[in-house]
Amino acid sequence: MKRLVIGIVTLGVLAGACSSSATKSQGSSDVLRLGVFPNLTHSPGLIGITQGILDKDLAPTKVKIVPFTSGSEASSALASGSIDASYIGPNPAVSIWTKTNGQFVIVSGATLGGAAFVVRNGSGISSPSDLAGKKIADPGIGNTQDVALRTWLHEHGLKATDEGGTVTVVPLSSNSDSITLMQNKQIDGAWQPEPYVSLLVSQNLGHVFVNEASLWPGGKFSTTNLLVSKSYMSAHADVVKRLVQANVDSIQYIQKNPQAAATAANTEIAKLGGKSLDSAALTRAWGEMTFTWDPDTSSITTDAQRAYALKDIDANPSNISSLYDLTDLNAILQSKGLSPVQVSG
Repeated sequence: MKRLVIGIVTLGVLAGACSSSATKSQGSSDVLRLGVFPNLTHSPGLIGITQGILDKDLAPTKVKIVPFTSGSEASSALASGSIDASYIGPNPAVSIWTKTNGQFVIVSGATLGGAAFVVRNGSGISSPSDLAGKKIADPGIGNTQDVALRTWLHEHGLKATDEGGTVTVVPLSSNSDSITLMQNKQIDGAWQPEPYVSLLVSQNLGHVFVNEASLWPGGKFSTTNLLVSKSYMSAHADVVKRLVQANVDSIQYIQKNPQAAATAANTEIAKLGGKSLDSAALTRAWGEMTFTWDPDTSSITTDAQRAYALKDIDANPSNISSLYDLTDLNAILQSKGLSPVQVSG
Protein backbone atom coordinates (compact mmCIF):
# COMPACT_ATOMS: atom_id res chain seq x y z
CA MET A 1 0.00 0.00 0.00
CA LYS A 2 2.80 2.42 0.86
CA ARG A 3 4.32 2.03 -2.59
CA LEU A 4 0.95 2.71 -4.25
CA VAL A 5 0.18 5.76 -2.13
CA ILE A 6 3.54 7.34 -2.81
CA GLY A 7 3.08 6.69 -6.51
CA ILE A 8 -0.31 8.43 -6.45
CA VAL A 9 1.02 11.42 -4.55
CA THR A 10 3.95 11.80 -6.91
CA LEU A 11 1.73 11.41 -9.94
CA GLY A 12 -0.67 13.98 -8.52
CA VAL A 13 2.11 16.49 -7.97
CA LEU A 14 3.49 15.95 -11.45
CA ALA A 15 0.10 15.93 -13.14
CA GLY A 16 -0.90 19.11 -11.36
CA ALA A 17 2.37 20.69 -12.33
CA CYS A 18 1.96 19.80 -16.01
CA SER A 19 -0.63 22.49 -16.57
CA SER A 20 1.63 25.20 -15.18
CA SER A 21 5.16 23.96 -15.94
CA ALA A 22 4.85 24.75 -19.63
CA THR A 23 4.66 28.43 -18.65
CA LYS A 24 6.90 28.44 -15.58
CA SER A 25 9.65 26.36 -17.14
CA GLN A 26 10.15 28.91 -19.93
CA GLY A 27 12.12 30.67 -17.22
CA SER A 28 14.51 33.38 -18.27
CA SER A 29 17.55 33.64 -20.50
CA ASP A 30 19.10 35.75 -17.73
CA VAL A 31 19.30 32.86 -15.23
CA LEU A 32 19.39 29.10 -15.76
CA ARG A 33 18.31 27.12 -12.68
CA LEU A 34 20.27 23.87 -12.63
CA GLY A 35 19.84 20.92 -10.27
CA VAL A 36 22.93 19.04 -9.06
CA PHE A 37 23.29 16.34 -6.39
CA PRO A 38 26.21 16.06 -3.91
CA ASN A 39 27.15 12.71 -5.48
CA LEU A 40 30.38 11.84 -7.27
CA THR A 41 28.20 10.45 -10.05
CA HIS A 42 27.25 14.10 -10.71
CA SER A 43 30.90 15.11 -11.17
CA PRO A 44 30.42 16.75 -14.59
CA GLY A 45 28.07 19.21 -12.90
CA LEU A 46 30.35 19.57 -9.87
CA ILE A 47 33.35 20.27 -12.10
CA GLY A 48 31.31 22.73 -14.14
CA ILE A 49 30.77 24.65 -10.91
CA THR A 50 34.25 24.46 -9.39
CA GLN A 51 36.20 25.18 -12.56
CA GLY A 52 33.96 28.04 -13.65
CA ILE A 53 33.04 26.19 -16.84
CA LEU A 54 29.31 26.71 -16.37
CA ASP A 55 29.79 30.42 -15.75
CA LYS A 56 32.10 30.80 -18.75
CA ASP A 57 30.11 28.77 -21.26
CA LEU A 58 26.67 30.05 -20.20
CA ALA A 59 27.63 33.75 -20.16
CA PRO A 60 25.90 36.14 -20.24
CA THR A 61 23.29 33.83 -18.67
CA LYS A 62 23.88 33.34 -14.95
CA VAL A 63 23.69 29.84 -13.47
CA LYS A 64 21.81 29.23 -10.23
CA ILE A 65 22.79 25.88 -8.71
CA VAL A 66 20.01 24.13 -6.80
CA PRO A 67 21.19 21.08 -4.79
CA PHE A 68 19.00 17.99 -4.40
CA THR A 69 19.45 14.72 -2.55
CA SER A 70 17.20 12.52 -4.69
CA GLY A 71 15.80 12.18 -8.17
CA SER A 72 12.27 12.43 -6.77
CA GLU A 73 13.00 15.89 -5.35
CA ALA A 74 14.59 17.07 -8.57
CA SER A 75 11.71 15.66 -10.64
CA SER A 76 9.14 17.55 -8.57
CA ALA A 77 11.13 20.77 -8.96
CA LEU A 78 11.37 20.27 -12.72
CA ALA A 79 7.66 19.50 -13.03
CA SER A 80 6.66 22.56 -11.02
CA GLY A 81 8.94 24.81 -13.06
CA SER A 82 11.14 25.61 -10.06
CA ILE A 83 14.23 24.63 -12.04
CA ASP A 84 14.94 24.47 -15.77
CA ALA A 85 17.37 21.56 -16.01
CA SER A 86 19.03 18.99 -13.80
CA TYR A 87 21.67 16.32 -13.61
CA ILE A 88 19.57 13.29 -12.76
CA GLY A 89 19.48 9.50 -12.80
CA PRO A 90 17.85 7.54 -15.62
CA ASN A 91 14.80 6.31 -13.71
CA PRO A 92 13.62 9.71 -12.43
CA ALA A 93 14.23 11.03 -15.95
CA VAL A 94 12.07 8.30 -17.47
CA SER A 95 9.42 8.80 -14.79
CA ILE A 96 8.96 12.53 -15.31
CA TRP A 97 9.09 12.05 -19.09
CA THR A 98 6.20 9.58 -18.97
CA LYS A 99 4.13 11.44 -16.38
CA THR A 100 4.35 14.76 -18.22
CA ASN A 101 3.74 13.30 -21.69
CA GLY A 102 7.28 13.96 -22.88
CA GLN A 103 7.79 17.50 -21.57
CA PHE A 104 11.44 16.80 -20.65
CA VAL A 105 14.36 15.49 -22.69
CA ILE A 106 17.84 14.14 -22.04
CA VAL A 107 20.24 16.39 -23.92
CA SER A 108 23.47 14.66 -22.88
CA GLY A 109 24.89 11.86 -20.83
CA ALA A 110 27.21 12.52 -17.90
CA THR A 111 28.25 9.40 -15.99
CA LEU A 112 28.26 5.63 -16.35
CA GLY A 113 28.71 3.28 -13.40
CA GLY A 114 29.36 4.05 -9.76
CA ALA A 115 26.67 2.17 -7.82
CA ALA A 116 26.70 -0.93 -5.64
CA PHE A 117 24.89 -2.91 -2.94
CA VAL A 118 26.84 -2.67 0.31
CA VAL A 119 25.96 -4.92 3.26
CA ARG A 120 26.84 -4.09 6.85
CA ASN A 121 29.78 -5.94 8.34
CA GLY A 122 28.40 -8.37 10.91
CA SER A 123 24.93 -8.40 9.35
CA GLY A 124 25.16 -12.11 8.60
CA ILE A 125 24.38 -11.57 4.92
CA SER A 126 26.45 -13.83 2.68
CA SER A 127 23.84 -14.92 0.12
CA PRO A 128 20.54 -13.57 -1.23
CA SER A 129 18.57 -15.94 1.02
CA ASP A 130 20.02 -14.16 4.05
CA LEU A 131 18.16 -10.96 3.13
CA ALA A 132 14.77 -12.15 4.38
CA GLY A 133 13.81 -9.99 7.36
CA LYS A 134 16.64 -7.51 6.71
CA LYS A 135 16.47 -3.73 6.21
CA ILE A 136 18.09 -2.36 3.06
CA ALA A 137 18.28 1.37 2.30
CA ASP A 138 18.25 3.14 -1.05
CA PRO A 139 17.72 6.73 -2.28
CA GLY A 140 13.93 6.40 -2.41
CA ILE A 141 11.05 4.69 -4.20
CA GLY A 142 11.34 4.93 -7.97
CA ASN A 143 14.89 6.25 -7.94
CA THR A 144 17.56 4.56 -10.02
CA GLN A 145 19.14 2.47 -7.25
CA ASP A 146 15.69 1.56 -5.90
CA VAL A 147 14.77 0.04 -9.26
CA ALA A 148 18.12 -1.78 -9.36
CA LEU A 149 17.64 -3.17 -5.84
CA ARG A 150 14.04 -4.32 -6.35
CA THR A 151 14.83 -5.85 -9.73
CA TRP A 152 17.76 -7.76 -8.23
CA LEU A 153 15.56 -8.97 -5.34
CA HIS A 154 12.94 -10.26 -7.79
CA GLU A 155 15.61 -12.08 -9.78
CA HIS A 156 16.58 -13.90 -6.57
CA GLY A 157 13.04 -14.83 -5.55
CA LEU A 158 12.66 -11.99 -3.05
CA LYS A 159 10.42 -8.94 -2.71
CA ALA A 160 10.23 -5.83 -0.58
CA THR A 161 7.66 -5.79 2.22
CA ASP A 162 5.66 -3.10 0.40
CA GLU A 163 5.35 -5.61 -2.45
CA GLY A 164 4.27 -8.42 -0.14
CA GLY A 165 7.77 -9.76 0.50
CA THR A 166 10.14 -10.05 3.44
CA VAL A 167 12.87 -7.44 2.74
CA THR A 168 12.24 -3.99 4.20
CA VAL A 169 13.40 -1.29 1.78
CA VAL A 170 14.21 1.92 3.67
CA PRO A 171 13.99 5.16 1.62
CA LEU A 172 16.68 7.63 2.66
CA SER A 173 16.01 11.31 3.28
CA SER A 174 19.62 11.86 2.19
CA ASN A 175 22.15 9.36 0.87
CA SER A 176 24.54 10.41 3.62
CA ASP A 177 22.07 9.09 6.22
CA SER A 178 23.14 5.57 5.27
CA ILE A 179 26.37 6.10 7.19
CA THR A 180 24.70 6.90 10.51
CA LEU A 181 22.04 4.24 10.02
CA MET A 182 24.67 1.60 9.36
CA GLN A 183 26.80 2.78 12.29
CA ASN A 184 23.77 2.37 14.55
CA LYS A 185 22.88 -0.99 12.98
CA GLN A 186 19.50 0.37 11.94
CA ILE A 187 19.97 -0.96 8.42
CA ASP A 188 21.67 -4.10 7.17
CA GLY A 189 22.72 -2.76 3.81
CA ALA A 190 22.26 -0.05 1.17
CA TRP A 191 22.16 0.15 -2.62
CA GLN A 192 23.89 3.47 -3.22
CA PRO A 193 25.68 5.67 -5.75
CA GLU A 194 29.20 6.97 -5.19
CA PRO A 195 30.66 8.38 -3.02
CA TYR A 196 28.50 6.60 -0.45
CA VAL A 197 29.57 3.11 -1.48
CA SER A 198 33.22 3.96 -0.91
CA LEU A 199 32.45 5.89 2.28
CA LEU A 200 30.73 2.86 3.81
CA VAL A 201 33.57 0.58 2.74
CA SER A 202 36.40 2.93 3.79
CA GLN A 203 34.88 3.40 7.24
CA ASN A 204 34.73 -0.39 7.61
CA LEU A 205 30.97 -0.23 8.05
CA GLY A 206 30.24 -2.59 5.20
CA HIS A 207 31.51 -4.39 2.14
CA VAL A 208 30.35 -4.61 -1.46
CA PHE A 209 27.88 -7.46 -1.84
CA VAL A 210 26.87 -6.67 -5.42
CA ASN A 211 28.80 -4.33 -7.69
CA GLU A 212 26.09 -3.18 -10.10
CA ALA A 213 28.61 -3.17 -12.95
CA SER A 214 28.64 -6.98 -12.74
CA LEU A 215 24.96 -7.01 -13.73
CA TRP A 216 25.35 -5.13 -17.03
CA PRO A 217 26.87 -6.10 -20.39
CA GLY A 218 30.43 -4.83 -20.45
CA GLY A 219 29.87 -3.34 -16.99
CA LYS A 220 28.29 -0.25 -18.58
CA PHE A 221 25.15 1.36 -17.19
CA SER A 222 23.88 4.91 -17.02
CA THR A 223 23.78 6.67 -13.65
CA THR A 224 23.56 10.38 -14.51
CA ASN A 225 22.24 12.41 -17.44
CA LEU A 226 21.46 16.03 -18.19
CA LEU A 227 17.69 16.59 -18.41
CA VAL A 228 16.06 19.81 -19.67
CA SER A 229 12.53 21.15 -19.82
CA LYS A 230 11.30 21.21 -23.44
CA SER A 231 9.45 24.47 -22.84
CA TYR A 232 12.65 26.08 -21.55
CA MET A 233 14.54 24.69 -24.52
CA SER A 234 11.92 26.04 -26.91
CA ALA A 235 12.09 29.51 -25.36
CA HIS A 236 15.87 29.62 -24.82
CA ALA A 237 17.46 27.24 -27.31
CA ASP A 238 20.75 29.14 -27.28
CA VAL A 239 21.06 28.83 -23.50
CA VAL A 240 20.45 25.09 -23.60
CA LYS A 241 23.07 24.63 -26.29
CA ARG A 242 25.58 26.49 -24.12
CA LEU A 243 24.60 24.27 -21.18
CA VAL A 244 25.34 21.17 -23.26
CA GLN A 245 28.62 22.80 -24.29
CA ALA A 246 29.51 23.30 -20.62
CA ASN A 247 28.72 19.66 -19.87
CA VAL A 248 30.98 18.46 -22.68
CA ASP A 249 33.75 20.85 -21.63
CA SER A 250 33.47 19.67 -18.01
CA ILE A 251 33.73 16.03 -19.04
CA GLN A 252 36.76 16.81 -21.20
CA TYR A 253 38.34 18.55 -18.21
CA ILE A 254 37.74 15.40 -16.13
CA GLN A 255 39.23 13.19 -18.84
CA LYS A 256 42.35 15.36 -19.14
CA ASN A 257 42.79 16.07 -15.41
CA PRO A 258 41.40 13.05 -13.53
CA GLN A 259 43.20 13.57 -10.22
CA ALA A 260 42.55 17.31 -10.02
CA ALA A 261 38.93 16.72 -11.06
CA ALA A 262 38.41 14.09 -8.38
CA THR A 263 39.74 16.41 -5.69
CA ALA A 264 37.66 19.35 -6.91
CA ALA A 265 34.45 17.29 -7.16
CA ASN A 266 35.04 15.87 -3.68
CA THR A 267 35.39 19.38 -2.25
CA GLU A 268 32.21 20.57 -3.97
CA ILE A 269 30.24 17.63 -2.58
CA ALA A 270 30.90 18.90 0.94
CA LYS A 271 29.86 22.42 -0.06
CA LEU A 272 26.55 21.09 -1.35
CA GLY A 273 25.85 19.25 1.90
CA GLY A 274 27.21 15.80 1.10
CA LYS A 275 30.03 13.75 2.62
CA SER A 276 33.55 14.18 1.25
CA LEU A 277 36.00 11.26 1.15
CA ASP A 278 39.55 10.66 2.29
CA SER A 279 42.11 10.12 -0.47
CA ALA A 280 41.93 6.30 -0.44
CA ALA A 281 38.13 6.23 -0.61
CA LEU A 282 38.13 8.92 -3.30
CA THR A 283 40.55 6.92 -5.46
CA ARG A 284 38.40 3.82 -5.05
CA ALA A 285 35.17 5.64 -5.92
CA TRP A 286 36.64 7.49 -8.90
CA GLY A 287 37.76 4.22 -10.46
CA GLU A 288 34.19 2.92 -10.48
CA MET A 289 32.87 5.60 -12.85
CA THR A 290 33.22 6.61 -16.48
CA PHE A 291 32.43 10.21 -17.40
CA THR A 292 30.99 10.54 -20.87
CA TRP A 293 28.45 12.58 -22.81
CA ASP A 294 27.07 9.32 -24.24
CA PRO A 295 23.96 8.55 -22.14
CA ASP A 296 24.18 4.83 -23.01
CA THR A 297 20.59 4.77 -24.22
CA SER A 298 20.49 0.97 -24.29
CA SER A 299 20.87 0.70 -20.50
CA ILE A 300 18.30 3.47 -20.00
CA THR A 301 15.82 1.47 -22.09
CA THR A 302 16.42 -1.52 -19.83
CA ASP A 303 15.96 0.68 -16.75
CA ALA A 304 12.68 1.99 -18.16
CA GLN A 305 11.39 -1.52 -18.79
CA ARG A 306 12.29 -2.50 -15.24
CA ALA A 307 10.55 0.56 -13.81
CA TYR A 308 7.45 -0.34 -15.82
CA ALA A 309 7.56 -3.93 -14.52
CA LEU A 310 7.75 -2.53 -10.97
CA LYS A 311 4.79 -0.20 -11.72
CA ASP A 312 6.92 2.87 -11.00
CA ILE A 313 5.75 4.24 -14.33
CA ASP A 314 2.28 3.73 -15.79
CA ALA A 315 3.06 3.90 -19.50
CA ASN A 316 4.95 1.23 -21.39
CA PRO A 317 8.11 3.09 -22.57
CA SER A 318 7.89 1.76 -26.10
CA ASN A 319 8.62 5.16 -27.69
CA ILE A 320 11.57 5.94 -25.46
CA SER A 321 13.64 7.38 -28.31
CA SER A 322 11.65 10.61 -27.85
CA LEU A 323 13.20 10.94 -24.38
CA TYR A 324 16.36 12.21 -26.11
CA ASP A 325 17.23 15.33 -28.02
CA LEU A 326 20.92 15.02 -28.82
CA THR A 327 20.93 17.57 -31.65
CA ASP A 328 22.97 20.16 -29.75
CA LEU A 329 25.28 17.51 -28.33
CA ASN A 330 26.12 16.06 -31.72
CA ALA A 331 26.64 19.49 -33.26
CA ILE A 332 29.11 20.32 -30.47
CA LEU A 333 30.88 16.98 -30.84
CA GLN A 334 31.17 17.50 -34.59
CA SER A 335 32.72 20.93 -34.02
CA LYS A 336 35.32 19.24 -31.83
CA GLY A 337 36.01 16.49 -34.34
CA LEU A 338 34.42 13.85 -32.08
CA SER A 339 32.08 11.00 -33.02
CA PRO A 340 28.33 11.63 -32.70
CA VAL A 341 26.16 9.79 -30.18
CA GLN A 342 23.52 7.42 -31.51
CA VAL A 343 20.21 6.59 -29.82
CA SER A 344 19.87 2.82 -29.58
CA GLY A 345 17.97 0.19 -27.64
